Amino acid sequence: MRRKFCISAVLVAEIALAFCAVWPARVEAKKAPAAEARCDRACLDHVMDEYIAALLKHDPSGLPVAANLKSTENTKPTPLGEGVWKTIKFMKFYGETVADPSTGQVTYWGAIQENFVSLLMVRLKVEDGKITEVETIVPHGSDPKAPRDGFEVMPDLQVLAVIKPFLESEIPPAQRESRAQLIAAANAYFDGIEHGPGHIPFAPGCNRIENGQLTTNNPTNTEGLPPLGCQGQFQARLFSYIPHVRPRRFPVVDETRGLVVAQVVFDIPGSKTWIRDGKVVPAPPAVANPRNNILNEMFKIERGKIELIQAFMLPNEPYGTKTGWDDSGQ
Repeated sequence: MRRKFCISAVLVAEIALAFCAVWPARVEAKKAPAAEARCDRACLDHVMDEYIAALLKHDPSGLPVAANLKSTENTKPTPLGEGVWKTIKFMKFYGETVADPSTGQVTYWGAIQENFVSLLMVRLKVEDGKITEVETIVPHGSDPKAPRDGFEVMPDLQVLAVIKPFLESEIPPAQRESRAQLIAAANAYFDGIEHGPGHIPFAPGCNRIENGQLTTNNPTNTEGLPPLGCQGQFQARLFSYIPHVRPRRFPVVDETRGLVVAQVVFDIPGSKTWIRDGKVVPAPPAVANPRNNILNEMFKIERGKIELIQAFMLPNEPYGTKTGWDDSGQ
């Protein structure tokens, strides 16, 4: 019988706290990988564990870093030891590590404590046992007492705790999709953003979580619209104000868990109108003002259908912002 995932499952905060207690033991329990031309899944997981442990100590000096390391934070060149290395206080929620030996890359998704609760996405590339690339995205947490502008980052850690086991669950071998099939499903989502509904393989119960907030099937996040699922939002053409999705990188695919990591930019040039309830109406500031949304999205795909989308993003960057990796081929 096909497993079903429901975002309305009981939200248990203790789940999040449990992960915080076990991380140091994860690093100590694993042996350091030998330098080799290709880093397997266990090797990549270990390198990421080492990286996160160093980050929490504010000290990158012991990491296996290549001489030609390229490192960015929030799209800007940033040396290790700077940026979030100085502002992190502790790990608030230990999320998912997703590795891809075929590309030598691994990503980590979690939540950290700065002045407020922020999200953290790290992508590493490992070659010959050395870290050659570090891409960090930190949607910095918002002050709950500050005026709202629609771009607040206040992740619901209980939601992240509920989806974690689902994201990490393995797909039965006979039901696994190929790497090409998984990427095609995720890419169809971005084609739908650009061109309209089309054929996007959404599962009936598909949900999306953006910066730790449920943005589908949630009446408090639909600005007065009836709660809509993934397919319903596309049918309502809620994303017609986003004409371009670029440069579409798919650095990490995990066939065993049906996961695809996508890194893209939504170009939002600004539109005076948008479509609501099938009618053209004046656009709100978030639609009318030119901006870029720098997205890192994790797709959970089963039997060819998109079941869940988790996005960590910088939603309000200046129009024309480059990722820092646009010409990297990643």
